[in-house]
Amino acid sequence: MKFLFAMLFALPLSLSAQDCDLKKVTDPLNGKSKVSTGFVTMHEIRLSLDANNKEIDFFFVINIDKAKCVNEESTMTFMFEGGKQKTMLRNSGSMNCDGIFHIIMKNSTFTPSALNRLNSKKIVSLVLTDSNEKETKIDLTVEEQKILGNMISCMITEAKTVL
Repeated sequence: MKFLFAMLFALPLSLSAQDCDLKKVTDPLNGKSKVSTGFVTMHEIRLSLDANNKEIDFFFVINIDKAKCVNEESTMTFMFEGGKQKTMLRNSGSMNCDGIFHIIMKNSTFTPSALNRLNSKKIVSLVLTDSNEKETKIDLTVEEQKILGNMISCMITEAKTVL
């Protein structure tokens, strides 16, 4: 009887568990372990979240011709549900016109506050400010919102495993 109650209590917990399908690989450059979501396509962008023992990297590949040129001043604004709250993060990569955009955060035992903010609310759109200070808005579908939220949530959990 006690076992039955324990199973019934654990059922809702198992139903809400997320499916973290991250790849754990060895970085060919330094030989250390890293975890990666692999690239996921969302509208005109591809995104991969990677974490090694030092950093968590949001690696965007932007396939929008008018927004491919980015520099150190370029930003990605994550717009949350409701439209009043947002988080703006600066490009951590170098200047390029290939659509390569990085947001790099320190990986440690404590989750970076920016990553916690991205995980706390539903992201409904992204606004890229390119090297010409022109904004390009990318509205995410409901499915893409779920995928992005799951990627961030999984990375928060799994990034600590490579420290």
